[in-house]
Amino acid sequence: MASGPARLESPELLRELRRRYLLFDQACRNALTGCAAEVRGVREWLRTEQRLNLRLQLRKCEEALNQARQKYEEARWAAGRGGRSSGVEELRALEKARLRKEEVERKIAAVQKWTGVLDQTIERMMAPCHALGILLDQRTPQAIARLDRMQENLEEYFRPLPPAEAPS
Repeated sequence: MASGPARLESPELLRELRRRYLLFDQACRNALTGCAAEVRGVREWLRTEQRLNLRLQLRKCEEALNQARQKYEEARWAAGRGGRSSGVEELRALEKARLRKEEVERKIAAVQKWTGVLDQTIERMMAPCHALGILLDQRTPQAIARLDRMQENLEEYFRPLPPAEAPS
């Protein structure tokens, strides 16, 4: 940072710098708030909605698997007693239901795994955001106070001198 005399010709420059600094501060705070809200939203969606949805799907898959198993057993029993169905269609439906249930179970395992990974990543990624928030909390009031003092000093410097009294 270069030091030396500043060549300001108007206190208006410091007012504009102060205004823009406050705009920057507010933009940073808004971005940090938005980032934290997005992260919380994704985290909660994964932990609550996704888990509940997948558990509901699993329950439906288990019911479908049980029904398919029952229909297959009925078809086999009927085929053994001279019925028309050979049970091939029922076996395909049973296999499809079993594969669907396994797919949902894999998704549940993936959600559990990635929830932990997401939490660790969030902690790592949000640390600089928290640090920036703390820095803004500490430094913005200091910077604004310093700019205000500089502006006051500059205004004092540019203030016209009172007329000198004539000697009597």
